[in-house]
Amino acid sequence: MRPTFPEIAPLSLSDRVSNALKDAFFSGELKPGDAIVEREIARQMKVGTPVVREALISLQGQGFVRRVVNTGTYVTKFSHEEIRQLYSLRVELEVIAYQWARTRVTEADLQELCRLVGIVVQAGEAGNRREFLERDYAFHRRCWALSGNAYLSDTLERLMAPLFAFVVLASEAPLTASMGREHYELINALQDLDEPEFTRVVRKTLSGFAGRWLTVFQLDPSEETVSARET
Repeated sequence: MRPTFPEIAPLSLSDRVSNALKDAFFSGELKPGDAIVEREIARQMKVGTPVVREALISLQGQGFVRRVVNTGTYVTKFSHEEIRQLYSLRVELEVIAYQWARTRVTEADLQELCRLVGIVVQAGEAGNRREFLERDYAFHRRCWALSGNAYLSDTLERLMAPLFAFVVLASEAPLTASMGREHYELINALQDLDEPEFTRVVRKTLSGFAGRWLTVFQLDPSEETVSARET
């Protein structure tokens, strides 16, 4: 039997530059507030400055960088209030994604989600922060996709990617196996629960995630987040 291979999506030069910069964000080589010099990036990657500029415009749209007129481009650095607002919005939108996913999820989907969480737990046990974050993010992206609404999924990805890259990494807080296991609550809800218990459990779990990072940054979670956790 001849082997079969998945289709490989072609990547433009600007996409490759964008992905390389994202790797630098997630690895911590580029930190919040760092300046990004187009000519230096172009020199190191051996591409033209217009290619780098195109990549930075794309990254700006995704929230990874901020361009200041007549000043330059900088890696996004969130204020405390911005972090609070972003996490509050994340909880509301992600609850909707899980509500829509509940009626569409299959046994195969649940098995894939369990596999991803298992890797997150292993990364927590090994102290591998990057693997933990990447697989944690992959888990949430898969759940967003299960909503069946590409616009909702895209909105959550644009919202959450910078938070994963900069808020969690910048905190330098430990990422533990027990934190990974908390995701099983979401899988169990998708598998076993009906409304209104489903939404209560999902909201409480997501609010717990948000509350953890708001606390790390010495922020007071919104009343809605606190009440959801205590329900």
